[in-house]
Formats: sequence, C-alpha cells, structure tokens
Amino acid sequence: VFWWWLGFTLLPISILVASVICGMRCQTMWSDVDSSNLIEPMGSVETETLATAEDIGDSVIHTEKSRLIHPEQNRRQSITSMISKSMSSLMNRKSMRRLSIGIDKSILHAREAYSLPDVEEWPHRPLLVCLNTPVCSNHKVPEYGLGSCPIGVPFKFESDLFVGQCLIRLKGANSDDPEGDEEYFTGRKRIFQSVIQGQFKEKVNVADVLTGHEFSRPLKNLPHPWVLKTATNFIGKVTPGANIVVHTNQPHVEALLSGSSQVIRGDMPGNEPEIACKNLVEDCSVLGGAFKDGNVPVARRKRILSNPTRCKEYSFDCETVYTFEFYQNLFDASSYSLDLGFTKIGCSKVLDGQPCQWLGKMRDGRYLWSFQIWHEKLLKAANSYK
Repeated sequence: VFWWWLGFTLLPISILVASVICGMRCQTMWSDVDSSNLIEPMGSVETETLATAEDIGDSVIHTEKSRLIHPEQNRRQSITSMISKSMSSLMNRKSMRRLSIGIDKSILHAREAYSLPDVEEWPHRPLLVCLNTPVCSNHKVPEYGLGSCPIGVPFKFESDLFVGQCLIRLKGANSDDPEGDEEYFTGRKRIFQSVIQGQFKEKVNVADVLTGHEFSRPLKNLPHPWVLKTATNFIGKVTPGANIVVHTNQPHVEALLSGSSQVIRGDMPGNEPEIACKNLVEDCSVLGGAFKDGNVPVARRKRILSNPTRCKEYSFDCETVYTFEFYQNLFDASSYSLDLGFTKIGCSKVLDGQPCQWLGKMRDGRYLWSFQIWHEKLLKAANSYK
C-alpha cells in the first residue's frame, strides 16, 4: 500500500494523466465546491454534500442537506459557501478520511541510526535488516540480538503477542541464500518478499491486526496536498480499509494484514509449509465462515478481509500456525528506490533518513513484529538526529 501511494505522489504528472484517463476527479483545495453551482437558477434547491471525519467501516459518512435558496441571496450565499468550505479544507483538513492532515496524537517509536552496528560491519551492505527494538521491550530475535538479521533465510523471533519465524528476500541484495533467491525471483516481476509464520499468544480479531509503515518524524519533499489526495483516493480504491496519514509529525500507512497479504494459510502444528519454498499455497479454511470449504480464491479473500466490518466475524486463534506472505514489485531495496518500470525514483530524501519496515501490530498499538530495512543511503540524514 505504502509503495503504491508513494509512487503516485512522486509522479504528479502521471497522476494527472491517470486521472483524466480514468475519469477520476482531481482533488484540490477547492474540491468541495462545484463551480457549476456558483450561479443557480431562480428558486432552485441546492443540495450540499459534506464529508466528515467519522467512519463506518472504510467509508466516509456523507450528510446531505437540502434547502431552498432565495433568488436574491443565491449568488452571495454560493460565494460565501465556497470561501467557507475552502477555509474549512485548509484549516481542518477533513475532506478525506484516508488522508489525515494535521497533528497525530499517537506516539510512534523507531530505532535510530546511532544504535545500529557500524556500516563497515553490515554483512549485507549496503542493506541491513534488524529488529525495531523500541516498539516492544520483549520483541527478540534470539540468535541475532540487536545485530543484522539474515536476508534470504528464515530466522526465529518472539514478541508479547506472537512467536514464530520471518523470511525477507530482497532481489539484488547480498543474500545468505543466493541460489534460493535466484530460484524464487527468476521469471517473476516481484522484487521483494516477506513471510511471517507462527502462532498468536492470545486470540485476536482479524479486524484488529494491521500491517504497513510508520515513521517517527515527518516526511520531506512531499508534493502539493491535492496530489496526495488523488493518490490516496486511488489507493483507497485498490486497498479498501487503508488508512494513510501524512503531513503530520508521525506519518503512517496502515492496512489490514488479512486483506493485504498475498497468501494466508492456517495449519495445525507440524503440518505447516516450509516458508523458504518457492510457492506458498493459500488455505484459509481454518477461519471458518465463508472460508470453511477451503476453496475461496485469493481475490475474494482479500475483498472480504480488507473490509473492516466483514472481517470482524473472524479471529486468529492460539492453536493454529499461521503463514502470511507479502510480495511486491515496486520497492527496490537494493537501490532504495521505487521501480516503476520506465524509471526509478529515490526514496531516501522523502523518508528523511528513516527506514521502511515489515511490521504487524494490533489496532490498540501493541506489536506482533517489527523489522527495519536500512540502506546506507539513509545514514547521512539519519545521523543528524543523534
């Protein structure tokens, strides 16, 4: 979700072209005003639609108010309404729920560059995968501690809420299993894979388990808010339930883990697949309900479990070994850029020395896992925050 959003926001021209082609409406600071309503016929009825910040599921509540406009006041009230709405958009930034512009009150913590091993000691230089230690005091990688975690081979971890293993494959990286990586990526567009397999320590509702990216400092060099709104609109259509919060002191992008994972399966202990295999097969029958027969296509599972209301019907238990696979073809970790096919766009200046993550967390703020993916390109900016 995050990389799709960032790719669109960094290519405003492409967004405008896509908006025209798709017939999408570009949002601007005047987007609440329909210019065709500036001058209404005498005695007409004006219908005003206001977007609020209240949510029902993944929807924005719209309140319609109809009122008879007196002919003599029509033009004056239209202009007044336009100015009022524009000021409200600028001051409150609430015209789109998925794009929250303002000061977020949550407190996010992230491991900073000064706590990392010296770059000369990075075994996968220029990359470093490591534990994001501040998010959970009991979040541990027993075999590797605070140092570099493997790339290309599974490693064990544990937190207060989850115990299991993680696999991160990054195309072009100095992998600990180059042959396995070559076999996995050959013939595929994907350039990034991450897999989590293990057990929850307490029963949790599927609607409360999130994944995404979060940053403890503001992003930099962002385009104009209307570009962000258009990109956020698009991502909201692609990933229902996504929550994108930018232009704050602590930006974050969140989506339901169950709706954004490419593969989910549940197995009894001892029957789980090897996560380093080339192909993981979907099987959500353990969830019951619509999935009980085990033949639900991935696309339908995503539609069901990306809907915050519908996925409340399902839970992750403590007995099952769950496997979550995620992969994508946009973020190229080896160059820390977005690979859009015809060009690559660097991410380090936007992120301001902050790494992307592979994380799972609860809606109440507790973490299941959190790993950072550093590139030495980030260090110059990151070291200024010692």
